[in-house]
Order: sequence, then C-alpha cells, then structure tokens
Amino acid sequence: MTHTSEPPRIVDDLMTDDLITVEATDSIGQARDLILALGLNALPVLRDDKVIGILTSPDLADDWAEDLPVTTAMSSPVYRIHPEATLRAAADQMLSFNVHHLIVEDRTRVGIITSFDLLRALSSMSAE
Repeated sequence: MTHTSEPPRIVDDLMTDDLITVEATDSIGQARDLILALGLNALPVLRDDKVIGILTSPDLADDWAEDLPVTTAMSSPVYRIHPEATLRAAADQMLSFNVHHLIVEDRTRVGIITSFDLLRALSSMSAE
C-alpha cells in the first residue's frame, strides 16, 4: 500500500498486497482456524499460484465438515480489478457483483481490496 499525504484515488493506494492465502487442497478446518486466529474476513484460495476463489466468513457459516477441501465452500468466480483502476470503479464493481472483495492483479502483483478498505478511505476523507 502506498502511503502519501494525498487522499487515495486508485486501487493501488488501498490494496493489500501481502496476502494471506490458503491452497485449494487445504481443509475447511485449517482455513477456519486461520480466519479466527488472524481476525480475517476472507482468504484467497490458490491453485498453482493462481487465485481461483475466495473463502469468506459467510462461506464458513454453513456446517461444513472440517476435513472437506476449501474449494467446497469458497466463493467463485473471483472478480478482479487492475491496481490503476479508480476507487469508484472498485466500488461500482463490488456493487455490481454484490461482493465485498476484489482480487487486484497486474503482471507482477496480486493483492486484494475490500469494501472495508473503501469505507475506511471514505471515512478518513470526510473527517478532514
């Protein structure tokens, strides 16, 4: 995430690029433990180093067997956005697809931006 005195304007300004992820073969129990231990709302799911889904707290609300793979409960498809996209474009995409997380990708990086990131930015701008 870029830290400047300018208000955030593009996805790159707010995205998290130090992702905590799970592998497609990891169990729901392992992912649930990670989400709870770290206080996360979502975990990108990887297969062959590519994001194939997102496992969210609501995905885990169902009574899944702990030993099932995370692919059983993950949300898919994954919605993606470029780091240079505007924050408005990110918000519009989240609203359009009714999601709270977008995977941020370009040729060299993968990250995530959430509806909470957008709300924090909006809140800090209105407080100034």
